[in-house]
Amino acid sequence: MKTDYIKFTLLLLILASCSNGLTTTSPGKKIDNRLVGVWTGSEQDQQIEGAQKIWEMTRNSDGTFLLNFKTIIKGESDEHTEKGNWWVKNGKFYEFHDDSGETDIYKYEVLDNNRIKFISKQINVEMNTESYEFIDTRK
Repeated sequence: MKTDYIKFTLLLLILASCSNGLTTTSPGKKIDNRLVGVWTGSEQDQQIEGAQKIWEMTRNSDGTFLLNFKTIIKGESDEHTEKGNWWVKNGKFYEFHDDSGETDIYKYEVLDNNRIKFISKQINVEMNTESYEFIDTRK
């Protein structure tokens, strides 16, 4: 009887932790499982006037990411890959970049199963605009 009660309690705890879509990585950071997967996005003129940026972001469930950028300026294109770690805390998305050692912070909103809106709160790249925002779309 006591074993059944313990099993039932554990099951309730597991179900409760799954209901908000958050899991915890080994270093103790929260992952919003709705953000896991391969996502694409683009922006025009927000970072650099006359520049278009296109990206593919792979967010893994272990909190790592791989970000492939393509930047097009005056018909010339350049590609760049970044990697690092990501997590969420208090409604914000954190993105630590291995190369720069910097962490970008965004407010995020899951619009539906296939779209996430990001609005920068702290970003370590100079921007052409005061408010940098974009939508990632599930690939």
